[in-house]
Amino acid sequence: MNRRFAWILLFLMAFGFAGAQSTEIYRLQPEDVVRIQVFGIQEIASEAPVGKDGNISAPYIGIIKAGGLTTAELEKVLVREYIRQLKLRDPRLSVTIVRFRQMIASIGPAVNRPGQVNIRPGDTIMDLVNGGAGVLLEGRSDLRHVTFRKKGSNELIPIDLYAMMILGDLTQNYEVGDGDELNVPENKNNRVYVFGAVQQPGPRAYREGMTLSQALVESGGDIQYRTQLSKTKIQRPKPGVEGEYTFLQVDLTKFLAKNDATQNPVLQPGDIIFFADSKTPDASRIGTVSTAIANFFFILDRFGVNILGRGR
Repeated sequence: MNRRFAWILLFLMAFGFAGAQSTEIYRLQPEDVVRIQVFGIQEIASEAPVGKDGNISAPYIGIIKAGGLTTAELEKVLVREYIRQLKLRDPRLSVTIVRFRQMIASIGPAVNRPGQVNIRPGDTIMDLVNGGAGVLLEGRSDLRHVTFRKKGSNELIPIDLYAMMILGDLTQNYEVGDGDELNVPENKNNRVYVFGAVQQPGPRAYREGMTLSQALVESGGDIQYRTQLSKTKIQRPKPGVEGEYTFLQVDLTKFLAKNDATQNPVLQPGDIIFFADSKTPDASRIGTVSTAIANFFFILDRFGVNILGRGR
């Protein structure tokens, strides 16, 4: 079994187990609908909605308080009442939830589909993320600084979605309830800025582990005969000191030619990269251009065209 398949299987088993456990501990609330069945007595089988007062109407025994009980606890109450009122002997009774009330949690803003998401008991943060389209905004979602707030609480629980989604760490994959909120902030500083002699200068979305050579590729590459990769500079903001920078001088040609990784540094958010523009024309190009110009004048002369204004 390959590692990827094993991780997926473990992931599904974890979520499946969580879902099975949740219905056992879930406490019934208004708008839930339960099915009551007694083995061998078809007349008692029915579906009963939980009313706003938390009560259900059970066949032949009337109003029973169900709100706040688990299905197992409600089964015990019903068994007791069917024995007391209908004189049944050791009835084999089951209660199952056939429809949960509508539960809504919210996610946003830096996700593909921010807003409210329908959830079910036992759903987790990962289910909520998938309900928000499961696709975070490339280079804009700050996965490291997500917060989770339970309904009715002012406590903001820090969540590392990067560790959860990218590294497979599900220790923070908490269960989500009705009215809970997951805040995925936008990291407006999550950029690197590329200037100078590249095909497409401008800001680029930063990704963790992004290198200088990757920024060059995403900027369309160098400009032939102009870009001096040996004189690349990186201006890096000093942490916690606004307006101050450190400067790195990099010879990217050593990485491209000799695979010298020290000349292909890992970037940081806010890095400003400048690819130097050659000030002197390339010698081989000068020769090529000179030859082309000479050929051009030769052709004109053969046709009797004298652009220098001299007579024959």
